[in-house]
Amino acid sequence: MLTWALTFIQLDEIDKYEERYSCGWDEVRKQRHARLIEQKIIPSGWTCSPRDEFSPPWEDESVNQQWEAQRMAVYAAQVSIMDKGIGRIIETLRETNQYEDTCIMFLSDNGGCAEHLKENGEESCFPEHYTGNTREGLPIRVGNTQDLNPGSEDTFMSYGLPWANCSNSPFRLFKAFVHEGGISTPFIVSWPRGMIELGGTHLKQQSPGGAEKERKKRAKQLVHSPWILMDIVATIYDLAGISIPAELEGQSFLPLLTDCKELERENPMFWEHQGNCAVRLGDWKLVNRRCAEKSKSWELYNMKEDRTELVNLASKHPERVIEMMALWQHWAERVGVKAWPLQPIPEDERDWSNVPWDW
Repeated sequence: MLTWALTFIQLDEIDKYEERYSCGWDEVRKQRHARLIEQKIIPSGWTCSPRDEFSPPWEDESVNQQWEAQRMAVYAAQVSIMDKGIGRIIETLRETNQYEDTCIMFLSDNGGCAEHLKENGEESCFPEHYTGNTREGLPIRVGNTQDLNPGSEDTFMSYGLPWANCSNSPFRLFKAFVHEGGISTPFIVSWPRGMIELGGTHLKQQSPGGAEKERKKRAKQLVHSPWILMDIVATIYDLAGISIPAELEGQSFLPLLTDCKELERENPMFWEHQGNCAVRLGDWKLVNRRCAEKSKSWELYNMKEDRTELVNLASKHPERVIEMMALWQHWAERVGVKAWPLQPIPEDERDWSNVPWDW
C-alpha cells in the first residue's frame, strides 16, 4: 500500500479527493464498512472493529481537520495515479493481443501503515534516506509539520495512524502486526483464457458460448479462502505445468482459479514479525502482540465467525491454545525465528536486513 510516504502529486489529482475526506476518519470508516457489505465484498456479519485506541475522534479539538483531510487526499491521489499506471499496462496487453493469455496478480504487501514521521522528520529507521532535493534543487522538508501543505514537491510526510485505521476497515491494527489489519490484504487475479483452458472442468464441459457466459459471470466472483504469500510461487509452478519442488511450503491455488473451488489448506499458516506471532489452523487463529500490556498473552479467534478479531476465545478453549502454541513453537524453531527485540547492532554493521525498528 502506498502509505509511506506522501510525496509530490499533481494538484488536480489531489483536488478530486479533498471534499471526500473532510468528514473525517470516523465517518469514512463507517461508510467504507457499509459499502463493503453492500457490494458483497465482505459478509454482513463482519462487525467493524472500534476506532483504534491511539486514534482521536475526528471532532477532538486536537485534530487539525483541514490538514488531516489534505493528507488523506494526497494518499488517495497516489493510489489513483498507481491505478492509472496499471491501466496503461493492461491496455498495452490488450493492444498487443496478450491480455487473454496473461495471468495478472495484484495485491498489497500488508495492511495500512501507521508508521509516523515526527514533526522534525525523525523516524526510527534510516531517516537520512528520506532527505534530498527536488528536481529544482530545493531541499525536501521531511516530517508531518502542520504548517506545510501535504503533497507539495518539497515535502515528505506520512498519513498517520488514524487514516491507516480507516484504510484497514473493518480490521484491527496495522502493518507490522499479525492481526488481520496487518496481514489481510486484497488479492485480485485476472487470467481470461487460462481460467477455462487450464483445468476448468466445469467450464470445459460447456459449449464455447456457454463457457464465455459463465466466465463473465465469474469475472467478479469473490472468495474468502485463506492463503499466504508463499502460495503464489506454488501456483505459478502449477499453472506453468512444472512440478512444485518438495521443499516449497506454499500451496497452489490453481483449482480456485479454474474451478472456483474453495481452497482447503493442507498445513497451518504461520507468521512472525518484530515479535508479533500468529498461527492459523482451519477456522482458528492464535495471535499475540509483543507490545501488549500482557506480553506473550495469546488471543484465540474463530475466523469463520469473527474475522475482525473482537471476541477472544482463549479462555474457553485452553486446550486449543496449547495445541496451536506448540505448532507455532515447532515452526519457529525449524525456521530460526529470533527472540525480539534483537540485540543492538554496531553502527558500522547496520543495513536494511538487520535493523530492529525500535533500537
